Amino acid sequence: MIDSIIELENGLKAQLSSLATDIRNSESSLIATKEGYLKVQGALEILDILKQKVQKEEDQEMLVVATD
Repeated sequence: MIDSIIELENGLKAQLSSLATDIRNSESSLIATKEGYLKVQGALEILDILKQKVQKEEDQEMLVVATD
C-alpha cells in the first residue's frame, strides 16, 4: 500500500514540476507579447502626432497662399 502512495506522490510531484515550468513559459511569452503590443501602440501614437503636425503645417501653408 505504501508503494502505491509513494508512486502517486512521485507522479503528482512530476506533474507539479511540469505545470510550474508551463506557467513560467507562458508568463515569459505573455511578457514578450505585451512588450510587442506596447511598442506598436507607441508607434501608432507617434504617427498620430506626426499626422497632426503635418496637417497643421499644410493648413498654415494654405493660409499663407490664400492671403497672398
